[in-house]
Amino acid sequence: MMCLMLIGSLAFTACDDGEDLDTNQIDSGAIALNAFGPSPAMRGGELRFIGTNLDKVSSIDMQGAEGITEITKIGKYEIRITIPQTAQPGYIVLHTPKGEIKTLTPISYSEPISISKLSPLTIKAGAVLAIEGDYLNIVEEVIFADGVHVLKADFESQTRAKIELKVPLAAQTGKVIVSDGADLLSDGEEIPSWVYSEGDLDVILPEATETSPATPKAGTAFTISGKDLDLVASVKFQEAEVSEFVVSEDAKTLTLTVPATAKDGEVKLVTYSGVEVLVGNTSLVQPTAAIEDKKVSYGVGDIVVISGTNLDLVVSAAFTNGEATAVTLTGGKINLTVTGVAQSGVITLTMANGNTVAVEGFVTTKPVAVIPADATPLDELSIVSTLGNRVKTVMFGDLEAEATASGTGFKVIVPLEAESGEVTLVMDNGETVAAGSIAINAFTFCAIQEFAAETTTVGELMKASVVNGSGLTNVLLNGDDTQYLLVGTVLYVAVGVNPGDNVITLVSGESKVDYTIKVVASGMVETILYNTPIELAGWSANYELNVDFSGAPADATVRIRYTKTNDAPQFKAFNGHWELQYDGSSDGHAADVAAADYIDLPVSLFPYSDWGYSIILQGDGMIVSSISWVKDYSAPVAIWEGSFNNAGWAGNQALAYGAFDWSSVKAGQTLYFTFTVNEGKDWACISLRHGEGWGNLPTPETAQFDFGPGDITLQYTLNQADIDDLIANNGLVVTGDNLTLTKIALK
Repeated sequence: MMCLMLIGSLAFTACDDGEDLDTNQIDSGAIALNAFGPSPAMRGGELRFIGTNLDKVSSIDMQGAEGITEITKIGKYEIRITIPQTAQPGYIVLHTPKGEIKTLTPISYSEPISISKLSPLTIKAGAVLAIEGDYLNIVEEVIFADGVHVLKADFESQTRAKIELKVPLAAQTGKVIVSDGADLLSDGEEIPSWVYSEGDLDVILPEATETSPATPKAGTAFTISGKDLDLVASVKFQEAEVSEFVVSEDAKTLTLTVPATAKDGEVKLVTYSGVEVLVGNTSLVQPTAAIEDKKVSYGVGDIVVISGTNLDLVVSAAFTNGEATAVTLTGGKINLTVTGVAQSGVITLTMANGNTVAVEGFVTTKPVAVIPADATPLDELSIVSTLGNRVKTVMFGDLEAEATASGTGFKVIVPLEAESGEVTLVMDNGETVAAGSIAINAFTFCAIQEFAAETTTVGELMKASVVNGSGLTNVLLNGDDTQYLLVGTVLYVAVGVNPGDNVITLVSGESKVDYTIKVVASGMVETILYNTPIELAGWSANYELNVDFSGAPADATVRIRYTKTNDAPQFKAFNGHWELQYDGSSDGHAADVAAADYIDLPVSLFPYSDWGYSIILQGDGMIVSSISWVKDYSAPVAIWEGSFNNAGWAGNQALAYGAFDWSSVKAGQTLYFTFTVNEGKDWACISLRHGEGWGNLPTPETAQFDFGPGDITLQYTLNQADIDDLIANNGLVVTGDNLTLTKIALK
């Protein structure tokens, strides 16, 4: 083993500029030598220098061999030279742009390892290679091209003059190296000596001369003929590689099964050394296919039979506009069921390798419709047609109208803006069918040309431009008369108080045209029903009033507005059957309402009007100014959003411990909880607690609300006791089990 000479300090001659060489390796500009070796070295072997910025070394002087410029620069930190045969023991000098670096210790030489002959020069992996030379008895390993190592323990034989070893399967053509030690700096201190063969060792590669069959088929046998095929580790096709195959004893044939994913293109032999040897270009067998006993057209549910050759290669099939479905052969043929989305055109067969085959000639059955010669806009046409259930829309020129299947075909309403011209049927699969032409007659009834907005807010007027406004005789809202105003060509309609879809009907004599409009909620709506002042004084009168609450929403509130005439106004309300509905006192007398200027009561308290009145008032110290119904259509305001799993009675504390101001909440406001029941659970619950010790709210029903799969919301209206409790006990904690809370809102 040769030792690496460690350099503790450096001796050098300064450059002409007087600057000394810097041995500080941290400075990227410094040039420093830290070590060289091996020493003792062998002439003809490799000498290595380790340091900093050694790539700047221009030449090297050795005793007996000055001016060496053939320097291999591994990088900034290592350079190498081949030791000349004339080199003598002594110090080594490295020449740099900043001066000379002289080794502190001299180099010495051992009897050199040498290689005189490789036999044979052309060899096959697995065969025995003889390396002849001198001092080969101290060789620890042989290194083949591309870093393939054979250690001493694996040599067949070893003497001073000869080493015999088997060429590894991974060996490649190139020079052979003999080494007297382990790999570079394996133990941190030693650099082995490497001696290279003068010439290259030619490692035999496998050779392919013929393939059979010329056009292979996926899933079948494929044979490659040649020689030395036992050197093959795998066979590479386009998009596929095979490592399982059979090689004949004489290594002249290799047989494999063609992978299903292989594609046309180059086939290569891959050796154990990684070298790829081209076999040639190969085209694979492709299926041929055609529709058997082809029909004029095919309807949904019909069977399309495809026959041909090599259909066993097909893994899926798809109609035009349809998704690919897996296929199996029945009697060597492919049977496809026509789907509702299938369009006329090609049927695409796909193989495992992704290649496709197009089957031409598939035609779907089309509707045959009888279109009337003429029509008027907004007419409902009953069209006699085959396959009426498959007609989804009808195109009057560029205008689209929805079709509805009927017993004899389909129905369609002629668009308002329709003009004379061609009519086209659009099927549910997207295909179109020319249905002839139609003449569009002029119309005289009133119709909406354009809505001013997509939605109308509760309490506001719908606005739309109309044509033939002079023909308008009435407007209906959901089948009932409603107030409207026509100003020129602009129609204003009262849309009522029901959010959601509503139907507006324009009546022009005997003609009626329906439009669906969307009414959206927004804020508080108050509708005055009675506004004649009533003085309640000394309980002297019973005011039996015929107030019509029938138009109010079921969840609306009756609002009775008043002005006080003394400091302690009192009030009672009865329904139309003289049943007391509002008192408020424990002693049967009227409630003290001095703190407010209106009283709100549920509209459900006043269901009767059959006696000629619906509400009866008594009282003292107040003048009732109006009676109305009110409803808040504003959306609940989110006070928390996220994702909280309350499984195992975990508690959502986002609205507790000062995180939310409960003093801003008023009695009668409602909490809205949005959640999902956890997957796989048949039961879940929510319990409303206050923050202090997670105690229950004073209202008993808040202790537990139970839910099942599919439940998603909970509403709870807060009373004053709840609010006082939340203020006094650190806010709201929402606990329970088996659900995930996503939103809490307040209204």
